[in-house]
Amino acid sequence: MPHLSVIVPVYNREKMIEMCLKAIRESVYRDYEIIVIDDCSDDQTPSVAKKYANQVMILPKRSAQAYARNVGMHAAKGEIIVNIDSDVLIRPDTLTKIADYFMKHPDVIAVTGLLSKDNPNKDFFSQYKNLYMNYIFNKLPETVTFLYGSIFAVRREVISLHSIMVEIVDDTAFGQRIASSGKKIAFLKDLEVVHFKKYDFISFVRNDFKIPFIWSNIFLKYKGWKQIGRQGTGFAHSSKEQLLSVTLAPAILLLLFGALFWSSLIPFASVLSLIWFLLNFHFIRFLTKERGFVFGLLSVFITFLDNIVMISGILCGLLVNIIQLIRYPDLNDKRA
Repeated sequence: MPHLSVIVPVYNREKMIEMCLKAIRESVYRDYEIIVIDDCSDDQTPSVAKKYANQVMILPKRSAQAYARNVGMHAAKGEIIVNIDSDVLIRPDTLTKIADYFMKHPDVIAVTGLLSKDNPNKDFFSQYKNLYMNYIFNKLPETVTFLYGSIFAVRREVISLHSIMVEIVDDTAFGQRIASSGKKIAFLKDLEVVHFKKYDFISFVRNDFKIPFIWSNIFLKYKGWKQIGRQGTGFAHSSKEQLLSVTLAPAILLLLFGALFWSSLIPFASVLSLIWFLLNFHFIRFLTKERGFVFGLLSVFITFLDNIVMISGILCGLLVNIIQLIRYPDLNDKRA
């Protein structure tokens, strides 16, 4: 069985890191090391981590998570390198599933998983975001073109493909580099972790603008438009239905605004609104089943708002990247 190196990048998680590392130490699989990379925390995170980790590396200056992840991977000794975010809990059989899968599938270079439906934060936005991630991931095929930072594992031979040039969503960029090199990434639906991340309205909107903003660079870099439709998928973890929904939302908003002045636009707005609702019907039904009618009803409006936020991030990101590409044609080759 392979030796695993478990990498945990962390910053100011003194209250969470103990639960995260303790869960790893409770793994059934025993042949592993834990390497914690502390990104200059100013709390007691390093001290807590030393109780459980084989090695705690403290970076000399504050850096992005991508850099911390990269440092950890290059310090790893294992044949398989497992990345776990510091705000998730793995299950006792998680490392076993990873090791077994790599042993049985020598053609697979990386595996990734998803978030459980469970989230300890009971507020609406934390529950909504967690269920949203669980839902869209459960619709993915067995082979994907991205990695999900909360839980993924790679063979050490591909760590050179990881880039520190992407401040966030470096996991998606890493997956795209692996996939574009012709190597296989497996998506394991039974590889679930519990996510402790808490959202409020502001952090929810900020997150869903910032990630699509940077996602747009990866989309351009790896010609995402050519990937849409392959194996029935969209791009990375985004489905075709989700991409169409995000595209329709601003069109509906503009038509509704125009209908205030030209009533002839009302039928067009109604038709697009119906299409948008049908695209999201199964998701809303899923949320209603999981959290009740009121939650599901509120989710209709939040999903529409979220689509507006996402398309705003995508369009702004595409605009910035296109301008940079025109002004600095060599820049795009160095990013993502």
